[in-house]
Amino acid sequence: MIPPNEEVNAINIKEVAKAAGVSVATISRVLNHPEQVQPETKTHVLAVMESLNYRPNWFARGLNLGKTSTIALLVPNIESRRYREILSGVETVALKKQHIVMLCNTHADPDQEAEYLKMVVSRQVDGVIVASSMLAPAQLTTLIGPDQPWVHIGPGMGEACRNLCYINYEEGTYQMTTHLIKMGQTEIALLLDEAPLTEMKQVTEGYRRALREQLPGAGECILTEQDSPRGGFLITQRLLQNDALPPAMITASSGQASGVLKALQGEGIPVPEQMALACLSDSATCSILEPPLTALESPNKRLGMVAARMLFDTIEDNGEEGYGPQEVILQPKLKIRRSCGNTKPIYELFG
Repeated sequence: MIPPNEEVNAINIKEVAKAAGVSVATISRVLNHPEQVQPETKTHVLAVMESLNYRPNWFARGLNLGKTSTIALLVPNIESRRYREILSGVETVALKKQHIVMLCNTHADPDQEAEYLKMVVSRQVDGVIVASSMLAPAQLTTLIGPDQPWVHIGPGMGEACRNLCYINYEEGTYQMTTHLIKMGQTEIALLLDEAPLTEMKQVTEGYRRALREQLPGAGECILTEQDSPRGGFLITQRLLQNDALPPAMITASSGQASGVLKALQGEGIPVPEQMALACLSDSATCSILEPPLTALESPNKRLGMVAARMLFDTIEDNGEEGYGPQEVILQPKLKIRRSCGNTKPIYELFG
């Protein structure tokens, strides 16, 4: 039932009932359970509401019904293209479900993530999606609680989360590193996001597996910097100053790669002649840079849609269907361009 004292634009539910010549209970049924109202009565009441410019307080209505039509999405870095695309996917599904997405940017800080979780749970959101959590699984489940529907974007939750979805960055990085090796590279550096995200662990495993299998005995070179063009530029400057520039580099993102490319061009170092360059996050920019960047195309928007669908399955199930744990793994695609030394036009055509 809608609270009797609810008012919007100085019109309350009692005044609407009086103008329509029906009871307050009938108004509440029209708003909350329209299927229980005769069609002609519902049409009449809605017309009166429109004439009075009455707008119900949907948040209060949701609390009364045990639903707020709101879900929360926690991401570690909203400035990252990856998480913006995930947000877009989540919003696409949420809109169809008539839900609002409450976005929380944790800045890859476990303390901020914990505070956000406390806040969204206290606001009685209908469900939570956590991307790349920085918290230990036990702490995460304690903060969310046993009854809150939730989904984790990323692996590594063990038994803590029933619903997981993520992109197979381990296999994607393995393919990328193998491609560079096949192009003749024997020393390949890997530049990661400095935040210890779950995805970076996947990337590291794929890189190391490729070296073990394709270059037995080869040494690894793993670097970290902020995930931004500035981060890529700074790390390249430090490598140049120390005369330690590798002949090949894979960056975590296209942002880092563009910073690396700018620093190299500033010193007159050509790509790929003196350094092959690739990144693990494709973007429209990658194909128009000179040279075009070999990159890993990841279905981030689709990932957000999958996470949202999994969440709404759980919200709408109410324990009736008994959905079992779900784990959905999406596969990235290697886009071969000229920055690693490719000269075959067929790759450029489809990359």
